[in-house]
Amino acid sequence: MKKKYIKIGTVVLLAFLGVNKMNAQEKKNDFGNPPLIHYLNDEHTRSISLSGYAEAWARYTQLNPGSMINDQNKSESADLSLRRIRVKMTYKPTEKLTFVLQGGATNVNANQKGVNNFELLDAYGEYKFSNAIQFGAGRSTWRGLSRFTTGPLNTLLYDLPAYATSNAGITDATVRELSAYLKGQIGKFDYRLVVADPYTNLMADPKLNVATVSKNATNKDFSGYFRYAFFDTENISSPFNSGTYMGKKKVLSVGAGFDYIHNLMWHKDELDVTKNDDMKNFAVDVFYDAPINKEKGTSISAYAMAMHNDYGPNYVRYVGTNNPATGVNSANASLNGAGNAMPIIGTGNTYFLQVGGTLPYFNKQKNDMQLQPAASVQLSDLKGLKDNAVIYDAGVSLLFNKMSSRLTFDAQNRPIFTNDGGNAVATDRKWQFVLKYRIDIS
Repeated sequence: MKKKYIKIGTVVLLAFLGVNKMNAQEKKNDFGNPPLIHYLNDEHTRSISLSGYAEAWARYTQLNPGSMINDQNKSESADLSLRRIRVKMTYKPTEKLTFVLQGGATNVNANQKGVNNFELLDAYGEYKFSNAIQFGAGRSTWRGLSRFTTGPLNTLLYDLPAYATSNAGITDATVRELSAYLKGQIGKFDYRLVVADPYTNLMADPKLNVATVSKNATNKDFSGYFRYAFFDTENISSPFNSGTYMGKKKVLSVGAGFDYIHNLMWHKDELDVTKNDDMKNFAVDVFYDAPINKEKGTSISAYAMAMHNDYGPNYVRYVGTNNPATGVNSANASLNGAGNAMPIIGTGNTYFLQVGGTLPYFNKQKNDMQLQPAASVQLSDLKGLKDNAVIYDAGVSLLFNKMSSRLTFDAQNRPIFTNDGGNAVATDRKWQFVLKYRIDIS
């Protein structure tokens, strides 16, 4: 079996090493190298390509009250991890047909001992009837709601805001669902409409006046996102949206989206009767990215979002991204739970603002390294919390080869909620510091 995989890998490698000489004249990537693409015809309309990326974290975290690593109480943690590893193949056998296959690993840290983390992520095909109508189906991140619901691409800070993929691990697997979608671009307008079979994770028995994920069979997940570009249009070949173009484009886009699942949640009322609740999420957002001085390489990027979520009464979800803790001591735990968990979504309203940009090149003759500072704030006014949940992030990236090789430092400050007479109140705040390196393969 191992010999079989070695042969397959050798064939793929030789295919790319044997890329025809025309590829050497193609547009270079950020490293100044030819892209990892092999054209199947002289017109360059049919191809097979490889891409991917890797993100490594070095992190210091002030842990939530009651956090444990293995069986030991801990108030802080310093760890190394692989946040994401992705390897992607895109195959275009015809001008109309595209097939995408992607595998990878997510949140590989010391707490996942003995776990095989490399898994199938995406496997879907897409047929292009025209620019206005394109149909795809399979397992993918194609979904609606907001600009960043699909996951990360060229983020200004160390990671996407947690609210953006707030259903991760509940109705999806690593932000993926089995789905079919329609998408298209008509002039300055583009859209996506998705119907998916949600996964069933983190189910619980109904609680009094607090919605939880139902144990009943799940219904279809309907979502969509609609966007208008006032200046340059954006590429819709991928489900991911860029967090910054570093001023290479002038983009002002306004978007709106939704995500709906019938009877996803349930709760018990005062008469001990179980009531079903729909998940109804709506969002509007604005994205702006433009050059300030192209010769110096300076640019500005900004993003604002307002989202209304309805999961049923008093629903609040606490999540710790790439959580360094393994458990929590309930005797002195907060409502946040273990590690770096914080309230990221729930029934109510969430607002997000992020601003950043690139500073002048260190050496403008070579257009090489530059700094990219950024900051964000997220405010969530949730029915299940007495106080607002406010999360701050600020950081700076050192861009070695534009966005394809970059080192990012991020400082995050999050609230800690405790139960005060039946009310969830913010009683403390904790810090997390992340040093991330990302390299892109293209």
